Amino acid sequence: MPTLLSPEEIATQAGSEASPNRLPSPRVFAGRAERLRSLAPGHAMADFLAFAARLAEAQQTLLDRRGPTTPPDEAQLRRCRQHGMPPLDAHGAALPADWMAVLHDLATTVVPHAPTGLKNAIAALPDFPEERLAALARAILRGDENLSNPVELALAPLIGASLQVLWTAAALGLATTDIPTGFEGGQCPACGAPPVASIVRIGDAGHGVRYVTCSLCACEWHVTRIKCVPCQNTRGIAYQALEGASGPAHRAVRAETCPDCQASLKIVSMETDPAVDAFADDLATLSLDMLVDEAGFQRAGRNLFLFLP
Repeated sequence: MPTLLSPEEIATQAGSEASPNRLPSPRVFAGRAERLRSLAPGHAMADFLAFAARLAEAQQTLLDRRGPTTPPDEAQLRRCRQHGMPPLDAHGAALPADWMAVLHDLATTVVPHAPTGLKNAIAALPDFPEERLAALARAILRGDENLSNPVELALAPLIGASLQVLWTAAALGLATTDIPTGFEGGQCPACGAPPVASIVRIGDAGHGVRYVTCSLCACEWHVTRIKCVPCQNTRGIAYQALEGASGPAHRAVRAETCPDCQASLKIVSMETDPAVDAFADDLATLSLDMLVDEAGFQRAGRNLFLFLP
C-alpha cells in the first residue's frame, strides 16, 4: 500500500527544490509603497498607511541614488559561509559612515507629509545629540530598544527606515552564493536581523514555496511550510485569520501560531493575492496581532515602522 504522508512531510518535500535564499528586488521600496497605497483607502489606519507609503517612496529614491554597496572581501565571505555567520552583521557591525546623512535626507523628504509628532521630532533633529542618535540606531539594530522619550519614540521609525536603506543597499551588493545556506531559523542569514513575516511565493521562486522576509535588509530565506520559524517546531501549528462582517478580511494574511514557544508570525500568500508585500501587509493587519495576543501568543515579527511606548 502507498504510504500516507503527514502535512509536515508534504511541506518538506514541496520545498526541497526551493532556492535557499533570495536577494531583495532593486525596486523593493517602490513595490512596498505601491502596496501601501492600495491598502490605505477605507482602512481604519488609512493616514498611517499613506504616510508609510510616502516614507517607502523616499527610501526608494535614496536606494536608487546609493546603488549596491561593495560587499565584504572574499575571505570574509568565505568565513561567513563556513561558519554560518551573516556577512552583513547587523548586531555587531559599525554603522556606515554616512548613515546620518541618509537619516536627514529621509527626514527632509517626508516632513511635509509627516504626522504632527514626527514633524516636531524632525524639527528638533538638528539639535539632537549625534551620539544619542547613533546609540538609538545601534539599539534598533540589536532589537533592544527601550524608548520612552517622546522625541526618540517619534524618530524611531525614521531611523529604522534609514537603516533599511543602508542594509538593503548592502544586500544588493551580494550574490545569493555569498549568503550561508542550510538554515531555516528565525534570523536572516544575510544580516542576522529578525523577520517581519513570511511569504508564500508564486512564479520563478517556485509555486507555493515559503520564504521568510528580513525586517532590515529585505533578503528572504526558505523555511519549510507548517513549521514555526522561531523554534522550528512542526507539531500543532495553527493559523488565525481576521473575520469581517461579510466574511474573511485580509484573506491573504494569516498568523501562524506555535504551541511550543507561543510565538506568532504572519504568513502572507501570493497564491491568494499576487500583490502582497510582507512588510506592507504586516502593517495593515495589526488587528490580527491583537487577536493572537489575546489568545496568548507573542508576536515574533518585527516591523521597523512600528514602535510603541
